[in-house]
Amino acid sequence: MSTLLPKLADLLKEEYNLQKSVKGEIMFLEAELESMRTALLKVSVAPIDQPPDIQVILWARDVRELSYDIEDHVDTFMVRVDSHIPNKLRGVKGLIDRSGNLMKKTSIRRKIGIAVKDIKSHITEVSQRRDRYKVHNITSKPVGTTIHSLRLSALYNDMTKLVGIEEKSDHLVKRLMKGHQASRGQLEIVSIVGFGGLGKTTLAKIVYDKIKDQFDCGAFVSISLNPNMEKIFKSMIHQIDMSEYSKINDATLDEVALIEKLREILEKRYVQS
Repeated sequence: MSTLLPKLADLLKEEYNLQKSVKGEIMFLEAELESMRTALLKVSVAPIDQPPDIQVILWARDVRELSYDIEDHVDTFMVRVDSHIPNKLRGVKGLIDRSGNLMKKTSIRRKIGIAVKDIKSHITEVSQRRDRYKVHNITSKPVGTTIHSLRLSALYNDMTKLVGIEEKSDHLVKRLMKGHQASRGQLEIVSIVGFGGLGKTTLAKIVYDKIKDQFDCGAFVSISLNPNMEKIFKSMIHQIDMSEYSKINDATLDEVALIEKLREILEKRYVQS
């Protein structure tokens, strides 16, 4: 969530030229997400002998996953708007191209407005659950050396403010990169196990962020018990090349076609490197 809030602030800049009503709703999202981040921190430092209710843990998990979805939407819209730069051609051809870009930008901004309204409804529902579960009433204490649960990393995404998260993530990075550095050409797989809500996904995301720059391309996806594979493959393709596949979510491709497209992209990158 620490990376999402600045991106929402960027959407408010004049270069995106959003409607006032949409800007107001984005400001609402910022305020709600900031409040949720505070609540997540409070939950994460709850005493071990007074753990949060299971409903609160599930709420925290939903907030985390929702923040990932929102950030994915924001990244997509930013790429789409930035890709339609003004055309420098003159005359009738330039006028036609500029008019086309203007229409595309207008359509994109309209889609942003629709998506923001949808996100707002989800945020409102999650906020109501926070109040219903009385998350802010949870007893908390300063984070100390006795708290080693992976719950810490799961419930609060700002890794710089977590005690012990560096050690856990660094340990996983070393295990993953050991084979890579030895050039053995083999995949390294590390399993992170535990009960739901402990923060397995968040810990994995932190590890991913630490090592992604050492590879030509990468993608981070979270897979549920009943995954939407088309959505997952589209997310992977989009993350690998955001500029080229900024509209992949609008494509009508089945799972097989998406797998072939993913293979094609990866093979091109391998040959070029």
